[in-house]
Amino acid sequence: MRALVYAGKGQMDLADVEEPVLRTSNDVKVRVEMTGICGTDHKILAGKLAVAEEGTVLGHEGVGTVVEVGDAVTHLTVGDRVIINPTQSCGTCRNCRLGAYCYCFNFDDHQVGFTLAGTFAEYYVGSAQYLYLIPEGMSWQVASLIEPLGCSLNSVLKAGLQPHESVLVIGSGAIGLLCQSITRRLSRLTVATEPNAFRREFAAGVANHALHPDELTPQIIAELTGGKKFDVVIDAVGNQLATALEAVAKGGRVVPMGYDDTYRVEVAPTTLIDDGLSIVAAVPLHDAIGPAIDFASDMPELAKLVTTEVSMGDFRDAFEATMGVDLQTGQKVDVKAVKAVIRS
Repeated sequence: MRALVYAGKGQMDLADVEEPVLRTSNDVKVRVEMTGICGTDHKILAGKLAVAEEGTVLGHEGVGTVVEVGDAVTHLTVGDRVIINPTQSCGTCRNCRLGAYCYCFNFDDHQVGFTLAGTFAEYYVGSAQYLYLIPEGMSWQVASLIEPLGCSLNSVLKAGLQPHESVLVIGSGAIGLLCQSITRRLSRLTVATEPNAFRREFAAGVANHALHPDELTPQIIAELTGGKKFDVVIDAVGNQLATALEAVAKGGRVVPMGYDDTYRVEVAPTTLIDDGLSIVAAVPLHDAIGPAIDFASDMPELAKLVTTEVSMGDFRDAFEATMGVDLQTGQKVDVKAVKAVIRS
C-alpha cells in the first residue's frame, strides 16, 4: 500500500509499504479516508521534535471506514466510520493501572504516527478500544478535527478557565484557532495573535480580537483587559512561553500547548511565587476523543477550518501551505492554509 514515510529531518517520502493485517482478535482494520496534518508533524520534519524513527509511517489525526474486525470486537462492524485515537498505552504499567494512561511508563512505544505506523497511509490496523464511531451527519473533515479539538478542550479545562476571565491565545494555526473557539464560548474575552496575515484574518472571525504579535504592547494589553493583563495565556506555538509569562496577570495561568524540543526559556521561581502564577503543563487526557465528539456538535465553525485537501501524491503542497517552508529547499514560503488534510 502507499504511505508517507519519515526519511529523516526535513524529509518524507511517498513509498510502498506492507499492508497491515489483524494481529489479535481485538484488532480492527480501517481504510483511511483522510488524515489531518498536525503541528507535531511539522516539528518532526523540521527537526524540532525527536519522536519518530526513520522508516515510520507518519500521521495521527486519521479517520476512515472499518473494513475488517477481529473475532472479539463487538462494538464495531464493517462499514462503520471511525476516528482513530492515536494516544495509546501499554495498559499494564503502574501508571496505566492507576488510570494515568498519558503518563504510561512505556508511552513512547505506543504512539500512532510516532513509534507505531501512522495514518498517512491507505490502511491502519489497531486495537478496537482506540476507535470511536463518527456521529451520523458529521463530515470527514470535521471528524478529522476531533482529536486536536479534544487536546485543545482539555488544555482549556485544565487551566480552570472561568466565565469572567480573559484569554490570550498565542498563535492561530489549527490548535490556536480551536482553543480560540473554545475560550470564546467559555470566557468574557479571547484575544488571538498571529504573524501570518491569512491566519490572522481567519482568527478575526473566531476571537474577539486578532492582532499581529508586534501589536501586543503593554498599552494594548492594558486597554483590552482593563489593566489586569490576561487571566489565561495559551502558547499554541511552542516557543512563546516567555511572551506568555509577560502577558499573564497575577494569579493567572499559562498553558504551554505547542511542541518544540529546541526551545528553552529562563523562569524566575520568585516571580511565579510572588505573582501567584501557575504553568499548567499537565494537560494530556487519554480519552480526548469522546468529550470532543460531544462538544463539536455545537461548533459549526469547525467545517471551515479545513482549508486544504490533497492526495498523498501532493503531500508536499499541503505541508508547505501549512508550515510556510519549502520542504526541498528549506526556504520560507507563504502560509496559505489553516488546516490541511491528506486523503488516502
